[in-house]
Amino acid sequence: MANDKQKTYWTEIAGPKWLSLAGAMEARLAPVSDAVIAAAALRQGERVLDIGCGAGRTAQEAAAAVGEAGYVLGIDIAQPMIEAARDYAAAHAGAGVAPVEFALADAQTDHFAPGFDALVSRFGVMFFSDPVEAFTNLRGNAKPGARLAFAAWAPVAQNPHWAVPLRLVEALVGSGAPRMPHAAGPLAFDDPAYVRGILEASGWGGVEVRAETVFLCGASLDDEARVACFMGPAGALLDEKKADAAIRAAANAAIREALPRIATVAPDGGVRLEATIHLVTAVAA
Repeated sequence: MANDKQKTYWTEIAGPKWLSLAGAMEARLAPVSDAVIAAAALRQGERVLDIGCGAGRTAQEAAAAVGEAGYVLGIDIAQPMIEAARDYAAAHAGAGVAPVEFALADAQTDHFAPGFDALVSRFGVMFFSDPVEAFTNLRGNAKPGARLAFAAWAPVAQNPHWAVPLRLVEALVGSGAPRMPHAAGPLAFDDPAYVRGILEASGWGGVEVRAETVFLCGASLDDEARVACFMGPAGALLDEKKADAAIRAAANAAIREALPRIATVAPDGGVRLEATIHLVTAVAA
C-alpha cells in the first residue's frame, strides 16, 4: 500500500482505540455522516464508494439512501475497522436497503470496476501520503459526472471541543511537537484553499469547500471527558508526552470541569458539542 504508515497506525493503534469506545465515536459523529449523505444527494439505484469507511455507519446510511437497487462499497486500510463495519452492516440490513460490501483497500492506488455514481467520506480522506495521486485515482473509480462529498475537520481554533481540552492538557504537559502544515492526519484538510487545489489538480471540477456547524452527540459529560483524553488533539498530546496515570487523571478532571462551558446537556444527560467541519463537494470532470 502507498499508505503503509497510516495502515499500521490505524490497524494497531487508532482503530483499536476507536473500537474500544464501544460505539461512542460512531454515535458522536452521526450528524457528520448525515451531513455528508445530504451533500452527496444520493439517488435510488446508484453505486456509492465510501472512502475510509471506518466502522460502517456512513456506508449503511448510503445504502438506505440508494435503496435495494443500489450498491455500496466501503473501503478502509485497517482490518479491525473492516471487521467492525461488516458486523454493523449485518446488524442493520433490512428491506429497501442496498447491499453493502467492505474491502481492505487503499483509495490512493486500488481500482474498482465498474465506476461509481457517488463517492463519500466522513473524515476518511485526510490520511493520504500523496493526496493528488489519491484523488486522481478516486476520479478513475468514478463515472463521468460522479459526485464527491466528504467531511474534513476545520481548524482546532474553530472547534472548542478540541481546543479547550488541548489547552488544559498543554497546561499539564507542555506543548507538543510542531505540526507540519498539511501533514497526513485529522487536520490535513483544515485549509480550504489547499483542499481546493488538490481536487482541481486531480481533475475534479465544481469544487466547493464550505464551513458547516454540526453538533456532536455524547452520552454524558463524563464520557466526553474520557473521549477527549483518548482521541483527538488532547489525547494525542497525552500519548506523545507518555503521560502517566496521574497526569491522565488530572487531565480528565480538568476537562470534565470545563465541559459545561462549551456543551449543552439534555435532560437525559446526553451532551451536544458544537463543532465546525469543512463539507467538500466536487464533480468528476
